[in-house]
Amino acid sequence: MGTDIYGYIEARHPSADEDWYDGDAWAVFMPLYPLYDGGDHESFGCLFGVRDRLGWSPAAAGRGLPADASEPVRIEYEDSVRIDAAIHGCTWVTWAELRDLD
Repeated sequence: MGTDIYGYIEARHPSADEDWYDGDAWAVFMPLYPLYDGGDHESFGCLFGVRDRLGWSPAAAGRGLPADASEPVRIEYEDSVRIDAAIHGCTWVTWAELRDLD
């Protein structure tokens, strides 16, 4: 059985934590699917603990959907979960965490 990871690359507005800022904290840049060709179980295991056949200590497993995820990401996730019981295991990872992986 295959495993797919669905998600988005988002960027946080630099002023999102300022009192005067009233826009969206996060902006969606692109979905993940153009960045990989099919399932990559070794990466899924290393990053998220999914299908981990190599015994990685996952960098970002089981964190859930971020409380401040952008509205488009939250809506798509909630709609997907409602129509497909196979969707589960929401999590996230930062660029800094990816950069610092050994």
